[in-house]
Amino acid sequence: MNSKNVIAIAKLDDADEIMKFIDTEWRNGHIFGTNKSYFLYEYSNKDQLNFIISKNNNKINGMLGFLRSSSDENASVWTTMWKVSKSSGSPMLGICLLNYLRDQGYKSVMSSGINQSTEEIYKYLGFSVGLLNQYFISNKNLEKYKIADIHKTIKDDIFKISKISNLFFKKIEFRDLEGNFNFNKYIFRLPYKDSNYFNKRFFKHPIYSYDVYGVFDGPELLSILVTRTVEHEKSTCMRIVDFYGQEDTLNIFTWHLSKIMNLKGHEYIDIYSAGLNEEIILNAGFEKLDVTSGDVVIPNYFEPFVQSNIGIRYFTDANNLANLRIYKADGDQDRPSLLNVEDFS
Repeated sequence: MNSKNVIAIAKLDDADEIMKFIDTEWRNGHIFGTNKSYFLYEYSNKDQLNFIISKNNNKINGMLGFLRSSSDENASVWTTMWKVSKSSGSPMLGICLLNYLRDQGYKSVMSSGINQSTEEIYKYLGFSVGLLNQYFISNKNLEKYKIADIHKTIKDDIFKISKISNLFFKKIEFRDLEGNFNFNKYIFRLPYKDSNYFNKRFFKHPIYSYDVYGVFDGPELLSILVTRTVEHEKSTCMRIVDFYGQEDTLNIFTWHLSKIMNLKGHEYIDIYSAGLNEEIILNAGFEKLDVTSGDVVIPNYFEPFVQSNIGIRYFTDANNLANLRIYKADGDQDRPSLLNVEDFS
């Protein structure tokens, strides 16, 4: 590698140059290249930015963004925007950026939305790769769908809730997490998430609106589920983007969410997941989507809208894959990109 390339964690003072690099080298008009307030909301970390950057002659020629799963120093991290300038003259610079991130001592490094053509490279670097499974519950009260494309008979929803029917469900605020949910109980989970993560990622998000629900046993909050409602041509669907805690409560959530789906006329509920036991998902009323079949289409892309089944591939360096859980909102898969939004205060 060119000896003049200097790799380091970015400083706050690098923000403008990184944003310019995003706009010129990553994607023109991308929100992180145009909206500084949102850029700082997502990536600022005290006097640093969650970016590994390379500079040559004091000019950025490579970047690798990352997002943290908790406020712990050794949190798990997801990689995001990863780009090396064609003018860098260093074909290995991108790998050097990734290795620099891995050397920072984070609990695990992972990424969602990787290109299938790069999987062999990640395997060579020691990562495990995989595909998130997608599941859905359709609204059978609708005669026509504008978002989904369904040509086949869908199974009747089956909810097995008798064993834990004493638990109760409600929409929650951030204050419900504090003191009621035992985050330490899930310190083994990869990625481990804390209350600060949920507050910043969902409750305080400046652009997207999320609904956060909980299942309780008395005052104890057992599990947390997050949804985001998306719209296309005045039709809507409900997307489960995160699920954390006691996993056998998923059927309690879907029992109630299906009622909300029918009441509000959502076309379907869907969830992307890796690691969550499939029996739990199917017993909660979901049907597994066959992305290779044209019988059912449950879109992933809404900005812009694409009526196609889209698989989400991932990599991780987690040693114990049994503890791995990945959902739609992990990393940068459920974040605005080309939205024209004004700066917020």
